[in-house]
Amino acid sequence: MDAIITGESERIGLSVIDNNDVEHLIEMTESGEIKYHEQDGYSDYPSERTQEENEHVRQARRYAKWCVYRERGYETMPRHENPDCLVAAMIALSDMSEATVEDQFADIRRQIESHYDKSGVELPFEDAHPDDPLVYRADLYLDPQPQHEDTLLVDQYVDSATAIQEDATAVLTDADDLEHQLFELLNYEDRLATALPSFDVEAVSGMHTLHTDGTTERTTEVPSPLDRQPDARIELPPVDLRQFDLFQLLLVMNLSAQVRDRFLMMGVSPPEPFQHQGFGTYRGTVKQQINEMYDRHYLFSETTDKWGTTLF
Repeated sequence: MDAIITGESERIGLSVIDNNDVEHLIEMTESGEIKYHEQDGYSDYPSERTQEENEHVRQARRYAKWCVYRERGYETMPRHENPDCLVAAMIALSDMSEATVEDQFADIRRQIESHYDKSGVELPFEDAHPDDPLVYRADLYLDPQPQHEDTLLVDQYVDSATAIQEDATAVLTDADDLEHQLFELLNYEDRLATALPSFDVEAVSGMHTLHTDGTTERTTEVPSPLDRQPDARIELPPVDLRQFDLFQLLLVMNLSAQVRDRFLMMGVSPPEPFQHQGFGTYRGTVKQQINEMYDRHYLFSETTDKWGTTLF
């Protein structure tokens, strides 16, 4: 994928080249509403395109919004779909105490555990079944709000993760003994934490649920704790939590996998720190299940080294 901004007046114009080398001419508003989209590689009618062709068109639109956000700073996508906002939520959750995490996300944890502890699952719809596809969600609101950064958060996170890996390798090579190695690694990670912007979780919504019977999707609604859109959203299926050492780590891992899915759905390879297995977004999981363009990264039991087209 590649894109350039061709002009900006009342709309922002772009030329996007998709992974089939098809050029898309796209115009959007500052809020990300696409007003014009023309391409000559596929039919103008979605019903006449293959599933893969339709996904290439959608990827071009998603990638165009990401590029305008990165280069102009406009909020062209919902924050909970923006990789930078998801990284901010990862930072905030990682800094929370384990007790605070258990308190803030107690309802979603209890609901997931009820699928396995024989306490009885309370489902959101009368005709739902515990074995149906279910996704439990909680919205996160951060302080400060993660807007467009001079140096974008994904970039900062990738640089930091790369530095950790390189420094860890050097420490393990040069340190005289194990105690010295551990001291140096912990000292480096403390210094690294101060290099990244700091975020706090200002509020967490109540749990809300997505249910599907395979044809129809339904969702429950909960009041928003703040009068603005959420900055990130936890999305978890009823996985057996006994296979995870820390619930907090699972939440952070879910956000990291969401970053992965958002890049994949833009038609580009996610940066290396996000190239891992695990459940990310519900929408990304569905695409991985039904569209051969995508590998099944949501499955913990599978591995892959195929990550598609690079972004950077």
